[in-house]
Amino acid sequence: MSEHFEQDFATSAQRRRAWGGALLGAAGLIWLVLAYQLIAPFSEGDDSSGSRKCQSMLFYEDEGDDAPTWADATWDDCRAERRWPEMLGWLGLSVPLSVGGAVLYTSGATSLRMREYMAEHRIAARVAAEKDAARAEKDAARKD
Repeated sequence: MSEHFEQDFATSAQRRRAWGGALLGAAGLIWLVLAYQLIAPFSEGDDSSGSRKCQSMLFYEDEGDDAPTWADATWDDCRAERRWPEMLGWLGLSVPLSVGGAVLYTSGATSLRMREYMAEHRIAARVAAEKDAARAEKDAARKD
């Protein structure tokens, strides 16, 4: 009965750890896509020759007073291409995914480690009990 319980416990802990890793991976993927959208330059519209080249949302260069920047109204097309509310929505979705993933992964990993620790402790206790029994037999043999 005890072995069956331990196997179920280990399987459940491994499953929690795997789900946690998957949720953390999904949140990480969302973060990578958002980081790429913030850092990489892009072009608005399709890839035809008339499309405007847009600078990175985070690292745009202000090339003087004549060059448009993200704050200028002339860059409305670029701003419409990368919409902040959508990006913040995806970032908001990644928060519960990352928190849930961290909780599940930590819970599963801790449970597995505690199971290993208890197994090591039981083995050490068994070895100590066998040594004590052998020592008691020697002491009893000496007394006789």
